[in-house]
Amino acid sequence: MRRETLDEADFVIVGTGAGGATAARVLAAAGHSLVMLEEGARLRTSERPRDAAGALAQAMRDGGTQVAFGSAPMPLLQGRCVGGSTAINSGIIWRMPEDVVEDWTTRFGLGALVAPELTEPIYDRIEQELEITPTGEDVLGGNGHAMARGAQALGLPGQPMRRNAGRCRGSGECLQGCPGERRQSMDVSYVPRALADGARLHTHARVERVLIERGRAVGVRGVRLDPSTGRPRARFEVRARRGVILSAGVIHTPLILLRSRVAGPVGRHFQCHPGSALLGRFDEPIRMSFGATQGYEVPMRERGYKLESLSLPPEMLAARIPGTGAEWQERIASLDHYAQWAAQSRFEAQGRVRLGFGGAPWVRYEPSARDIEQLKEGLVWLARMMFEAGAREVYPGIHHVPEVLRGPDEVRLLEQAQISRADLHLMASHLFGTARAGADPVRSVVGPTLEAHSTRALYVMDASVFPTNLGVNPQHSIMAVVWRAAAQLAAQDSGRVARAG
Repeated sequence: MRRETLDEADFVIVGTGAGGATAARVLAAAGHSLVMLEEGARLRTSERPRDAAGALAQAMRDGGTQVAFGSAPMPLLQGRCVGGSTAINSGIIWRMPEDVVEDWTTRFGLGALVAPELTEPIYDRIEQELEITPTGEDVLGGNGHAMARGAQALGLPGQPMRRNAGRCRGSGECLQGCPGERRQSMDVSYVPRALADGARLHTHARVERVLIERGRAVGVRGVRLDPSTGRPRARFEVRARRGVILSAGVIHTPLILLRSRVAGPVGRHFQCHPGSALLGRFDEPIRMSFGATQGYEVPMRERGYKLESLSLPPEMLAARIPGTGAEWQERIASLDHYAQWAAQSRFEAQGRVRLGFGGAPWVRYEPSARDIEQLKEGLVWLARMMFEAGAREVYPGIHHVPEVLRGPDEVRLLEQAQISRADLHLMASHLFGTARAGADPVRSVVGPTLEAHSTRALYVMDASVFPTNLGVNPQHSIMAVVWRAAAQLAAQDSGRVARAG
């Protein structure tokens, strides 16, 4: 296979999701030359398939088949395209909770990274640039409005979600790529902004390792992929005069570090927010095809979970409807009458990411019994809310629980069920912790500036550095932490923190 020197710049950024794109936005605006490397394609929204299965297969890591192994496999959903997971998510925005800031400050020595007086102006700036507002009543859709009714009936703290989609028109196609690019994912916001400021982007470029000379990161090495087949076409190097920034995500950043023999607890402390969902059938039309894909939420962090509306396109919704034969046909004929709501839980379990066969990721993760009980409590609340909102039937989709609950009195069958991990369908899209940050080099991979303890000029700027999970959607926290670290890095020569233009 031929080898080429692909490019050279002050900084090389691996990955273009929330972390990599934010680093690029700050460094390019400060006048630094930089190269962005993305393993996936740059997908124009107008060119993406409108069916969810086709769109996600094109934009998602391994077509959505990437999993963590345990007593049962759990899908780990990550984007693999310009914009990373921001190109396929619902754009939900939460600032880092105060208790997380305090914990990271006291236990991990990260006050200089996350102190509110440092990050609040950054949050404000990002919210202004990315048009972050609460979901409007006019685009909440039947799914969100039904959840609001259920929450209000039970006195739960529900609210419209804050999202980076201030001009949302309720197309219900966040997963496929927002029509009209109204959701400000990184592929339509910070990546183009960095390019306008002089950054360069190479797609179909899979980075395998960091080049380290005399203890300093000086570039990266990887393979160019054929856009049609995905097969390796050529080997490449990109040289970095000032630093290498890894933003390849919680699964693939540690793989690059492991191949590069970077010291520290690399790949350990993997954490996530697994989620599970219930389906409810209503007499009146819900029409999940209209409205924000996710527009309403019930935050219950003190209980360890968050409840969310989550609309599905018809081809995915049909797969969730129980029954066979005439019974299933009767239910499928009422496809516009279903609502789906999910519980995402802040699990205590920690797993590990390792290099598997052929260099592929091998993720091991096993939730604790307390994790499963906590998530079950969230699902019980969802079932109660659905009946309060007017559902005729609720479909739990959980082994050892009836496939159809026909009234609020039957929710006790879910509440009293003895449920194990193998009884639940779980998936996770909020991942954390495999290159954690901290002041102690024995317990962490990078320090408070996000530079590796063992390797000069090597930085990690994605959710890998989060020493704990958050209990809320992480995109905004990733961007604020990275902005803070990138601004410090941009200003190193002058010895002060620059304010990017």
